Amino acid sequence: MKAAYICSNTYTDPRAWSGFAPARGLYDAAVGRQTLAHALEQARAADALGFDYVTVSEHHATPMMCTPNASVMAGALTQVVKRAAIAWLGPIVSINNPIRVAEEIAMLDQLTGGRLIVFLLRGTPNELVTYNNIDPAQSREITQEASLLIRKALAETEPFAWKGDHFDFPRVSVWPGSTQTPHPPLYASGMSHDSVRFAARNRFRLAISFYPTPMVAELTKLYRDECEAAGWTPSGDDILYRGFIAVAETDADAAEMGARLMPGTQPPMPPREVGTGFGSLQFSGSPATVIGQIEAFQKATGAGILDLAFGGGGFGPEGTLASLRRFGTEVLPEIRNL
Repeated sequence: MKAAYICSNTYTDPRAWSGFAPARGLYDAAVGRQTLAHALEQARAADALGFDYVTVSEHHATPMMCTPNASVMAGALTQVVKRAAIAWLGPIVSINNPIRVAEEIAMLDQLTGGRLIVFLLRGTPNELVTYNNIDPAQSREITQEASLLIRKALAETEPFAWKGDHFDFPRVSVWPGSTQTPHPPLYASGMSHDSVRFAARNRFRLAISFYPTPMVAELTKLYRDECEAAGWTPSGDDILYRGFIAVAETDADAAEMGARLMPGTQPPMPPREVGTGFGSLQFSGSPATVIGQIEAFQKATGAGILDLAFGGGGFGPEGTLASLRRFGTEVLPEIRNL
């Protein structure tokens, strides 16, 4: 099993955690600079600890992830992370120009020397109105067409025209070209049955976020079944799961961290049988407890990559870094062979 560290650039002042799109006046530039410095320090530590990936994700109007253009953050990480791959998980392709996204993917693949992987993200409902440029009801169709267009733009060596239901480009020729051929590994969403079928039938890798284990197991089984029907077999690396984690000296210490996960959502939302577990810890406890949780999760789902968020705003930089280091030294070596 492989592990990824989410470099979330989480704004650390809890006064800004007042729900979606908090007032701009709650942002303090000095705190923001310190937050960014902590994020880069944690990314450097993850690289040194042997994490396989350092990941960034585009999100808007939230202190949770101050990365509205995650490609900028990914570019900064190329100067800090020298061994691990950079995972752009991902650009919100439903609200962005797909050709621009393909160009940025190609450029980042060059900057990393071929260490880039990408998740072509649809975005959360609140983010679909960020630029007021799409009908949110069409976001799934837009995302799926954009994903196919981006992949073709990265893979084709000759100019081509694209005329689809949502995009019309008379001539597409992406420069610079990417380092990996035909393109960097590309993930698609696995957050619904429809999106799982799209990923499998079009030979995309699969990414799922924050769902509880039974729901993830259902979706990954569907993915493997649909892949088989489409004539191919996914590997463990083809299934990625994103979740929150706290690794402490004891289970009690980790539970106390969970109560502070998100300053604006106390008490944390409990995981549900069906639905998102965002706002709660998916893995939590002492190193031994977390190893057992991950073993059970991997056995149930077949996921080969864990994309882990070590802080939701309430742990502080010291607590986040301590949890990250404990995972890297005591948990990661034990789950390698799963």
